[in-house]
Amino acid sequence: MEPVAVPVGDYLGCYGRVPFGGGPSRISYVTAAFGRRPAWSDPGRHLVQWAAPGTPRVPFPSERERLLLTGVVRGPVTPAWVGRLVSALKEGRHAELARMPGELAGALVTDHRVFLFRSAAGEEGLHYRASADLLRFSTDPADLLDGPGEFDPEAVRRSCRGEAVFVYPGLTPVPPGRIVTVERGAVTTAVYDPVTPLELPARTTMAEYAETAWDLLLESVRPYAGRGRTGILLSGGLDSAAVLAALAAAGADVVAYHRATRDPLADESGYARAVCDHLGVPFVPVVTDHGAGYLDERWEFPHPYNHTAYRWLEQTAERVARDGITFLAWGREGDRIFGPARYGLHGVLTGDLPAREKAVLCRGLLTSRWELPRILRSASPGSSLLDDGAPGYGGARPADFLTPFAADRDGAPAAAGAPQEHPGLTPQEHCANLTLWRPRGIQLCNPLGSKSLRRLSARMPDAYRLLPHQGRLITKPVLRLMLSSRFPAAVWRRHGRLWPGSPHKDYVLGHRHVLAALIGGPEAHLVRMGIVDPLRLADVLAEPARLRLNADTLLCTAMTELFLRSDARRTPANRRGFTRCL
Repeated sequence: MEPVAVPVGDYLGCYGRVPFGGGPSRISYVTAAFGRRPAWSDPGRHLVQWAAPGTPRVPFPSERERLLLTGVVRGPVTPAWVGRLVSALKEGRHAELARMPGELAGALVTDHRVFLFRSAAGEEGLHYRASADLLRFSTDPADLLDGPGEFDPEAVRRSCRGEAVFVYPGLTPVPPGRIVTVERGAVTTAVYDPVTPLELPARTTMAEYAETAWDLLLESVRPYAGRGRTGILLSGGLDSAAVLAALAAAGADVVAYHRATRDPLADESGYARAVCDHLGVPFVPVVTDHGAGYLDERWEFPHPYNHTAYRWLEQTAERVARDGITFLAWGREGDRIFGPARYGLHGVLTGDLPAREKAVLCRGLLTSRWELPRILRSASPGSSLLDDGAPGYGGARPADFLTPFAADRDGAPAAAGAPQEHPGLTPQEHCANLTLWRPRGIQLCNPLGSKSLRRLSARMPDAYRLLPHQGRLITKPVLRLMLSSRFPAAVWRRHGRLWPGSPHKDYVLGHRHVLAALIGGPEAHLVRMGIVDPLRLADVLAEPARLRLNADTLLCTAMTELFLRSDARRTPANRRGFTRCL
């Protein structure tokens, strides 16, 4: 059995400026602390490897080539490892490259070509901007902008409404599982690491899926068992509990960090503490701020972080860094791997599952809150019971203070002018990486997003992603079944009874003057862009009921405004950490 490759988390990002034409140019290469940006006067190739202090330099493939890395690498970065990676890239041996362990992402710069790559499980946001004679790439999109205001106004409007959108039309993210090859006047993209469905026997049962999922999760966390103390963001939900259970089973030295609140309506600490007590894992609650520090105009954002939890993540990052943790796991991707995207009678009847389980699921549908005609319509392959949301679920967020979309005003098609979608791009998580985790030398790890679990998800029938039972809709039944033999019933049976939105709704009620000045004042960028209507905003802020109804959108809008203000401060001379590297 081959030894497990221990993760290496020292590579915090990379940047490059590569001109083409006129023969090979001089290479200016530095390894620098995260965020340090050099100023060079020569016109050659400028390359920066951001790394934790004391990190050995990535070995040079040759005198005329450089390899830059970002994210979690499996195993030591030796000359032999670099040689294997570089030769697979240059010679197009994609299958060999895809077999290299870890979440590989980075760039190989040669005399006449640059390879930008990101594995299927890679969480890294690597962006590029190419013209006929120049390529610029970076893990921080701010490095590729020539000044403020290079965003898509329609994407900014959607950001205010809470959508996770990419706002830079002039930049292109490297998609997961792809190699982007750039040479003079040409950019080509190739799939090298596809996510193919896992091979399983026909009519695999739900219980067998659960055990396979556990084995694959153990496989993805096992490398962290031998590398020192690891942290985990433990919410109290099932996804992070599953990751923690696997880390504990693998023998990892792990400590759990929980975002705690004094609001009894949103307090999940009881669930999180029960998980830790059962596993014998240290539990560290981080009490979150709901006061004046909740919104801070000093924040610098490379993407809009249009969410309610940035300040709470900031507090957690400060505590994790004080404890000396460099690897921090979390439960992201649980919804995508195990949760439903579509569900209906067609998936139950035609899915690859045993007949007895089909009968159970059909009986469950008849006890659900869906009407019988709607259930019967879902026997069509193009129909899903989730098209309009599950019964009892809320719809779109109210946005009573925002001006309508152009499509709403003019009757244009809904997709007209919509910003381009980029699969695999997570602007919020990437923003937190660049502003909270990486500056503190912390690497986020996503065991539930491993390639093997993505392959399992690609094989799993839609009918196993939701379980209608006695009038209830049980989400992620495979994950719950996986945990049923590993936790008390109070943990794996938990059903959402808390109100996680209560703290930020209370903040909105108590700080309406802050919101009025930030997003409704004469200096607000969103007002000048015609996205926020100050009169409608004043009406919303004056009524507590409408404030609560619009609380999520108000905070998404406030965070988008803070992004615009940080963007307006952006010039080549004031980027954070700017320094001269000789």
